[in-house]
Amino acid sequence: MSQFKPLSEKIANKMITDLKTGNSIFQRPNNSMNSALPFNIESGNKYTGPSALVLLMQKRDDPRWATSNQANRNHTAVIKGSTGTFISFMSSYEIQKVFDQDGKPVLKENGNQRTERVKLDQPKEVDACLFNGEQLRKLPKWEKEPSLLSPAERAQFILDNSKAVIEHGGDDMFYETLTDTIVLPEMQQFANPEQYYAEAIHQLAHWTSAENRLNRPQQSSMDQLSHIREELRTNLASLFLSKELNLPYDLNDHVGYVASWGQILKDEPGELFKAAGDAQKIVDHILAFEQKQEIKEDAEAVQEMESGQETGAQPEQDTVKYNTDKLTKGEVIPHNGTEFKVLSDLKNKAYQMQDLSDGRKFKMGMDSGLYASLLEARNNSQEMVTQQQFEQSERVGEERDYEINNDAADEIDNSYQMQR
Repeated sequence: MSQFKPLSEKIANKMITDLKTGNSIFQRPNNSMNSALPFNIESGNKYTGPSALVLLMQKRDDPRWATSNQANRNHTAVIKGSTGTFISFMSSYEIQKVFDQDGKPVLKENGNQRTERVKLDQPKEVDACLFNGEQLRKLPKWEKEPSLLSPAERAQFILDNSKAVIEHGGDDMFYETLTDTIVLPEMQQFANPEQYYAEAIHQLAHWTSAENRLNRPQQSSMDQLSHIREELRTNLASLFLSKELNLPYDLNDHVGYVASWGQILKDEPGELFKAAGDAQKIVDHILAFEQKQEIKEDAEAVQEMESGQETGAQPEQDTVKYNTDKLTKGEVIPHNGTEFKVLSDLKNKAYQMQDLSDGRKFKMGMDSGLYASLLEARNNSQEMVTQQQFEQSERVGEERDYEINNDAADEIDNSYQMQR
């Protein structure tokens, strides 16, 4: 009989042990203001769902992760003797070797066979081995960039945009499915505003279960087992959101579910990854309320630019002076066989980017290896293409051919926006 255990079962077993000993990420969360969701050091993309759970369970203070290849490219090689952490995710792409018409390998300048990224008809499971920032040489100490808004301000913004009905009064905290209402004590009854908002966001996670939202089983019709599963999902979502919003996470009255969660995972090891996937859907749904403002601001900026063009005003892009220390919105930068477009300059020293070879959009931090590579490529290039120039070339029908030259490992490294 095979002794091989899937990653989902191994992680479930670790969670069972942690729950029994009181050392799980639920019972001993890291509520430091420097805490953050794990992200890839090169792309800046955050790991999500089961992958985020696996990495958070390693209890590292540094949220940065990389493969050995990425660490080498970042000039922060893995410290000898370090043990990697495996994650597993579904990918809609596969790296395939390129052959010519005669069936001979097509080689790159360095002699290695060229590869290409091919979209699959059906997603397949992919494994990757990652190393934490604490396991990398010469990597500066992690310091989280302060947000322009406080945790309480961000949470209030989300609650306001969600249009959820919240009633205050009494000591109870719950989501009432029959009236679609969140019930909370007054803010003054909590130790601080952050604890109030942490509980409000947790109840908002339950609120997403409604049929017209994420359509999970409603508490009014749940049996006990279904209720336990729901609490596992909403607590994972609250844990993920606490890292994103810098709100404290606390089991509070949910401590009674610990033994039940352990029993479910013992009976159904795959349930933990399923719960983490559902928790990510909750997180995405809730954070979308915050992103609505960014979309509105972008639309207003586009409208203002178009209005200026109609009145004959000189576009600002004509007079843009490039800062050699940072990227500029609208730039298209050739790098590593493809081209990357800077879509927008986000908060917390990050950029919204697009890989023009496949249209993939992703967030990139200024402390990532990819950012440093693009900045160097831009500064060394004689051809800096602004967003206006690129769009103009599209209008006159100029065709561009984007080719991916990364080898298979590099391509997998850059596909870490987990698909659920």
